[in-house]
Amino acid sequence: MIKLTIGTQHFIPDKKITQYAIKKIGSLDKYLPKTAKSAHGNVILVEDDSRGEGNIFVCEAIIHVPESSPIQAKEATLNMYAAIDIVEAKLKTQIIKYKDKHNPKWRRSKILLNKLFLR
Repeated sequence: MIKLTIGTQHFIPDKKITQYAIKKIGSLDKYLPKTAKSAHGNVILVEDDSRGEGNIFVCEAIIHVPESSPIQAKEATLNMYAAIDIVEAKLKTQIIKYKDKHNPKWRRSKILLNKLFLR
C-alpha cells in the first residue's frame, strides 16, 4: 500500500471519501516495480464552485517514486468518487509506463513477447 496523505480545500470530507481514495489510489503499488516500494503520495480533494461546466469536484494525486520525477494526475467532475476513479486510471497507465522504463532490458523484451503472443 502506498503511503498517502489526504488534503482537502473548501470542504470537509467524510470518512467514506477519504477511505475510498486511500483504497483506490493506495492500491496502485502492485503496479510499481519491486525497487520502488518506498513510494509515497499526496491526494488533494477540492470543491471549487468557480469552475465552469458544473465540474466542481477536483481530485489531484501526486505519487513520488524513486529515480524519476513524480507521477501526477488531475481530474474535475460532478462527483468526487468519479474524479478519484478517473485519477486512479490515469495514474495506473503512467505507473505501467514507469515500470516498463525501469525494468531491466531482458525483462522488457520478455514482457513484450508475452503481450504480443498472448493477445
